[in-house]
Amino acid sequence: MAIKKNFDSRADIINALAASEGAPEGDLKKMMESKWDSGTGTYYSHGKMFSKMSIFRAKNYFADQAAKYNKIGTSEAKEMAQIFDLAYEAIDAIEHSPSSAEEDGGSQN
Repeated sequence: MAIKKNFDSRADIINALAASEGAPEGDLKKMMESKWDSGTGTYYSHGKMFSKMSIFRAKNYFADQAAKYNKIGTSEAKEMAQIFDLAYEAIDAIEHSPSSAEEDGGSQN
């Protein structure tokens, strides 16, 4: 009889399959870590992949929303503008973080 389990994400399914095939715990943890690939402009986080174009669109969206809410001028709108600014800056920080290859001395496996 097959074991039934509810999985929250595709990453959960991948991890369950890897574990059932005997993948070491350390390898499973690495699959769930966040990583920026500066060579391709792709961000990997918790089993999800965000392409360079998705990241570009997200940054533009947050910048546009921040500008829009800053023009409104109310305290609530300024608070929303700060939230959008924070999201933009967080993405920008990820983009400018060193890639895993740079962190381990540039070695590629």
